Amino acid sequence: MRPVRKKDVGEAINLFDDVADIPTKMHIVQDEYKPYSDARKVLLANLGNYCSYCEIYVQNGALLQTEHVQPKVLYNHLQFKWSNFLLGCATCNGPGNKGSQKVVLGNVHLPHLNNTFLSLEYKEAGVVIVNPNLSGISKKRAEELIRLIGLDKPSSETDLRCDMRRRMWNMAQEYLVKYKAGEYKLDAMIKDIKGRSCWSIWYTVFKGYDEVRKALLEFPGTAKDCFDDTNHYEPIERNPGKADPV
Repeated sequence: MRPVRKKDVGEAINLFDDVADIPTKMHIVQDEYKPYSDARKVLLANLGNYCSYCEIYVQNGALLQTEHVQPKVLYNHLQFKWSNFLLGCATCNGPGNKGSQKVVLGNVHLPHLNNTFLSLEYKEAGVVIVNPNLSGISKKRAEELIRLIGLDKPSSETDLRCDMRRRMWNMAQEYLVKYKAGEYKLDAMIKDIKGRSCWSIWYTVFKGYDEVRKALLEFPGTAKDCFDDTNHYEPIERNPGKADPV
């Protein structure tokens, strides 16, 4: 899961036109947004047109909504707070998955607080597992992330995320073959990948291709400091020195 870096309150960000996808005006991030739906354009400009959890890409951000990390029905005092927002698709935030489940910060890895690429491993056939190198509290919190979002569920009529990951894995493998053969130039390929889902799969498949990984880290909102630019852009701890450094 792509770790993201949200803008802090008081920081400036360029908002984009929904149709032309070009910057329209400068915005200063607010502590609260009333109604909370007003934060949607700011989140899209900050994090890109991707669900913060399953990483599905949605053209112009349509159908991605302001997602409450800690559900507003249980944490009413946080319903307007910028600090409690991410972007969510209807599946990840639906009643069968995250929905209105209680979320206790510190009990689960989250993409804006942890290096969630280090939390999980993405494999072919659409499989997502906890990073086998994790142990103790880090392992438990990564397991809770998978459970909370339902990332280990097989595809169904109402949940196509596993099938999406399977298709993206196969596509990324095809791109890799063509890139190695010189059929794809880096800039053109990255531009194309920006309109695809599952950032973590692309980042996994292109392991060993530093120039591609570096470019993927430039996607809007990606927490670049979660990756070591001196070691092939491998994931590193986001919270070193803490009980759960991930």
